[in-house]
Amino acid sequence: MKPAAAILDYSPQYQPSIRRILAKIGWAEQYASSAEQNMRNLSDDKENYGVYVAVTGDSAVGFLYVQYYAWNQLCQIHGLAVDPDFQRRGIAGALVDRAEQFARSKQARGIYVDTPTSNTGGRRFYEAIGYQLGYIMPRYYEDRLDGVTYQKFFER
Repeated sequence: MKPAAAILDYSPQYQPSIRRILAKIGWAEQYASSAEQNMRNLSDDKENYGVYVAVTGDSAVGFLYVQYYAWNQLCQIHGLAVDPDFQRRGIAGALVDRAEQFARSKQARGIYVDTPTSNTGGRRFYEAIGYQLGYIMPRYYEDRLDGVTYQKFFER
């Protein structure tokens, strides 16, 4: 399925629509402001980060950033989010595909992502696109919010 948005490199012009996405999906303020700051700051470091937005018209309807770790030759997806009005249109998959392209361009061994254990929709999504459960991290996000890591290793 062709996604309903173009996947582009991050630009500050998309910051207001990114903030709207974060508000609509109910991210806690500390996570929303951290994601915004990271996208602004990390988008200049193209050697270690890929920062991408899904765009329709002149608005972002999704975003993701990915980090490359040279020490273990893995990439980590951070902050994947899609506007609820645009979900189930292939946008999240297209953003993850772009993150995987970034990882492969770095000769990474694979890619992984953390999400709250309570994020059942996200967990089903990652499993559906070939990510495998890695491990559970007690109290990863908050005292009562455990995290789970999903991973995908590339064939060499």
